[in-house]
Amino acid sequence: MVSLSPNIGRIAGIQIQLHWTFVALILLAFFLLATSTQGLFFFSLIVLLFVCVLIHELAHSITSQRNGIKVKKIVLLPIGGASIIDLDRVKPNIEFRIAMAGPMTSIVLGLGFGLLVIYLPGGLIKEAVQFLFEINILLGVFNLLPGFPLDGGRVLRSYLQKKRNFLKSTQLTVKASNATVIAIIIGTIAYALLLPNATFLYREFIVFWDIIIALFLYDGAKAELQNAYIKDYTSGMGLKSLITTNYILIDKNTTIQEMYGMILKKGTHIVLQERNGKILALANMSLNKSNPEEKVTENKETEKNFSIDVPKISYSERLSRALEIMRNEERNILAVMKNGKMIGILYGPHIESIISMYMSHMKIAKDNKSNKN
Repeated sequence: MVSLSPNIGRIAGIQIQLHWTFVALILLAFFLLATSTQGLFFFSLIVLLFVCVLIHELAHSITSQRNGIKVKKIVLLPIGGASIIDLDRVKPNIEFRIAMAGPMTSIVLGLGFGLLVIYLPGGLIKEAVQFLFEINILLGVFNLLPGFPLDGGRVLRSYLQKKRNFLKSTQLTVKASNATVIAIIIGTIAYALLLPNATFLYREFIVFWDIIIALFLYDGAKAELQNAYIKDYTSGMGLKSLITTNYILIDKNTTIQEMYGMILKKGTHIVLQERNGKILALANMSLNKSNPEEKVTENKETEKNFSIDVPKISYSERLSRALEIMRNEERNILAVMKNGKMIGILYGPHIESIISMYMSHMKIAKDNKSNKN
């Protein structure tokens, strides 16, 4: 399946990915470039927006790397971006620095372009620099709003953690995030109604766009709160009770016929292969069965389907760490290693079921304790 958020390269070892919304904006720019006399100017503004967002996110990522925090990738959106950072063990003061790096970089850039605008003569160059001034200030200020998944939400939570635990700090930040969403919706409607000399279509566009942003913030806050609850409730859980062996592991001598026989006997759809120190998962079961006696490693059609790297995790790690790796790596399966050997896997749907039952049990126990008191 082709990703709607393509990879476009690497900078400082960090993978750069365009979110589908940015892809759509670039396609719109190409369309206007081909059909409008103003298309070239609009396309240039999109390129400048791309550069500004990239610099904003690189500030987060480079700050993370300087503090010894691994950065998986950067995903660029028109209203900002997301640096996929391994935050499971990051202290609040380090998270504060990482979160502040992006907005501060954008604001400083914006002020620099603002000073430059003063001395430039009129024309397209001045308009472009004026855009750089406005968009960087907007990126910086908008991302400092106290809401998830914006930088301001992480700044507020890291500050609150000075006197509160992670869950309580997240709960308070989510309340601030929801208040921000309400303020954006009310402010947008009021602005659209009071905007002088604006067409009905333009007013609709402003309201529609800002409501999309509000929904983005609401969903982000909801996901962050859910993750905080899971992290808090499962903080004492190890991996022992979550490991499953409901998979098959084939080697270079396994034939296609043998592989299908193992699948039927085990009753699983998870097929793994260990190769050159890596664990690979079978990505597609639509395999070429024209020669069932042929070895998997000799069949190009079959071999290319082992294309998904399965991340590894130590048996001694906690569940919260496993969930963080799954989110960052965008995988629903982890290989559990002990003394250099794989002893089982963690499977996303299986973990979700156990977490749900565990959290229900914890809630009942907490309610019973409250009733006794």
